[in-house]
Amino acid sequence: MRAAAVLLILSTKAALAGYPDGVPGAEVGRLVRAALADAGQSVALNDPIRPYPPCNVAPVVTAQGGSWGNAKITCAAPHWQRLLRTGLGPVPRITLTPDQPLDQPKALTLRRSLAKGALLGADDLELAPIAGLSPDQVFTDPADVVGRYLRQTLGAGRPVLARHLEPRWMVTPGAPLVLVAQAGGLSVSAPAEALDPGGEGDVVRVVNLSSGREIKAVVTGPNTVTAQTNMR
Repeated sequence: MRAAAVLLILSTKAALAGYPDGVPGAEVGRLVRAALADAGQSVALNDPIRPYPPCNVAPVVTAQGGSWGNAKITCAAPHWQRLLRTGLGPVPRITLTPDQPLDQPKALTLRRSLAKGALLGADDLELAPIAGLSPDQVFTDPADVVGRYLRQTLGAGRPVLARHLEPRWMVTPGAPLVLVAQAGGLSVSAPAEALDPGGEGDVVRVVNLSSGREIKAVVTGPNTVTAQTNMR
C-alpha cells in the first residue's frame, strides 16, 4: 500500500510539473487505463515503447468520437494529439438532423475550423447540403474520414475532400502491432510497435517487443506487419 501511494504521489508530481523530455510510454498507458476505468471499460493494453512528445501539463485522454475503440491523447501546451488503439467500441456513426433538406446532396463537412495536422473525430464532422461538387468528390461515410489527419488547414463548413487528407495509414507510430515472421512453411507472431506510419505494402520500422530489436517489415493489414529476412 505504501509503495502504491509513493508511486501515485510521484506520478501526480510529474503531471503537475509537465513532461519536458516527453511523456513516458508507461505514463501514457497509465493515463489511458485510468480513463478507461473511469468509463467502466477494461482491456489489456500494452504501454507504448516510445515516449510521446513533450507536454507542459498532464495530457487528457478521451474517447475518439465517443467510442473507446481509439483513445485520443491530447496535450494542451504545446498542442498535439495521438491515437492509441484499444480494440474496444465501434466506429461512431453520424446521422442527418431533421431540419436538413432532403432534396440536396449531402457531404461530410467540418463543424469547426481545424489546423493542418489535426486528427479528425466524429464530433468534428456533420452531414450538410453541398453545391458544385459531384458525389464522387465527397465523403458521406464517417468511417472513410474518422481517424485521418488533415493535410491542410480547413475552415468550418468546408466539405472534406480526399486532397485534404493524409493517406490512410494501416499502422501509425506508437501503435501496438502484430509482427509475423515466416520461414520454412512456419509462421510465428510477436507483439511489436510501429516507429513509422505506413499503408498496405509499405516498408516501415518496428520494434519487436519480445526482443527489443528494431527491424523493417512490410505492412500487410491493419496493425499487422510481416518481417522480411532480406531487409536491413
